[in-house]
Amino acid sequence: MNMKKMMFALLVFSLFTFSANAQQVYNEVFRLSKKIADSTQLDIETRKIATFKVDALEYMAMKAAEVMPDSSMSMLDHQAYALYDFINSFTRRLALAPKGQKDAIIAVYRNASINNSWFNDEDKELVWSYYNNPNYITQFSLDTNWEKAVEVVNNRKW
Repeated sequence: MNMKKMMFALLVFSLFTFSANAQQVYNEVFRLSKKIADSTQLDIETRKIATFKVDALEYMAMKAAEVMPDSSMSMLDHQAYALYDFINSFTRRLALAPKGQKDAIIAVYRNASINNSWFNDEDKELVWSYYNNPNYITQFSLDTNWEKAVEVVNNRKW
């Protein structure tokens, strides 16, 4: 894994400014994440991070339709943007951290994810499929209220 290449690709992605209106944020985050996940031109770690985003977005839409069928698309848009912000904040902090602090950063973000459930889904095998997978740097729960998780990491005194 070439960490510099991965961080460069993620930085470019994180600098992307949404031109979409509020009803299109979810779709745009999904489209960009899917494009990166499917790219054979990018390194595997960058694609894995994007794959997590795709899976988290699909899970979020599926559970929202199941649990809150009358909810607005606006709620998914806010969660999608928060997911985007959370992952990009995580990768930036990780890239800039001294080697000895990387595990602590990962733990803070993992805890923010696992401690801020959105749906309280009992299917832990599904929702913790990344959380318990050491092959992914994005070891987060799929069942996360991303707005609350972002708030936790943003309010932390680093």
